Amino acid sequence: MKKFPSPVEHIKAETLLSTFTSSCSDILIETQGVFSRNYNDDVISLEVSDEYKNFLTLALSRDSVFHILPEGLFFKEEVLRELAKKGDSDKFKAEEERIRKEKKKILLFFQPFDTVYFRLRFELEKQLNKLSENRIKALTDKIFDVYPIEEDAKNPFIRRIVPLLPYASEIRGNMLLMKDVLKKAFYPAQIDLYTIRQRKESGNWKSLLKIIVHIEKLSAAQFRNLKKEADVFGRFFYEWFLPVDLEYHLKIKDTRERFVLGKAMTLDYNTYLR
Repeated sequence: MKKFPSPVEHIKAETLLSTFTSSCSDILIETQGVFSRNYNDDVISLEVSDEYKNFLTLALSRDSVFHILPEGLFFKEEVLRELAKKGDSDKFKAEEERIRKEKKKILLFFQPFDTVYFRLRFELEKQLNKLSENRIKALTDKIFDVYPIEEDAKNPFIRRIVPLLPYASEIRGNMLLMKDVLKKAFYPAQIDLYTIRQRKESGNWKSLLKIIVHIEKLSAAQFRNLKKEADVFGRFFYEWFLPVDLEYHLKIKDTRERFVLGKAMTLDYNTYLR
């Protein structure tokens, strides 16, 4: 049985499958009826079908057609509550087992319907992904026509986050989301992000976002090239993703080591690069 890792816990099953397969014709759907909002733990497992060896059974926490039909259409589970009140444990266990077996048969009966509906939603998800990709490509092609920095067209860090521009208003001002954007832009580098307040010469206070990108062991030439690209990225990031009242300072550092007395360490690229 294939258990899905935690990073996919909040991803809709159709979205997850559409990222690595073009068809789900060999997948059967098994619903558990414990569905919660936002697709939390939507995908439970993926395993070879017990009855159809050429198919995979995808177990989902969501409801079956059976679960959304009027309660009591097939059997009434409130009988268990009545037996529990009476304290009749033997009858309770017998009735619980009977209902469990009946429910298993009913879910098996509705499995083809659940599977067909899932496949239809899967196909719709693929079409939506295709439309989205086309829109993002059009956005990527046109954005540099309206944003007047020639270097942006070849900047690898900007290219990585251009697809996020439609969501800039949601990201702007959200420190957690901004850090995720920076991680995506500079992956696999580590990012430190924090805000400090500084007093201006006028006496007013300003907020400064400090962005530190940790990339180790760059040569002098690599550092100069990277710093140039990072400066261009910084202007783009400021324009689209930072609030107007928040200034920024982007710096590339060599190491994340903490200072230890008596131990040699590189504090920053500026300590040895000319």
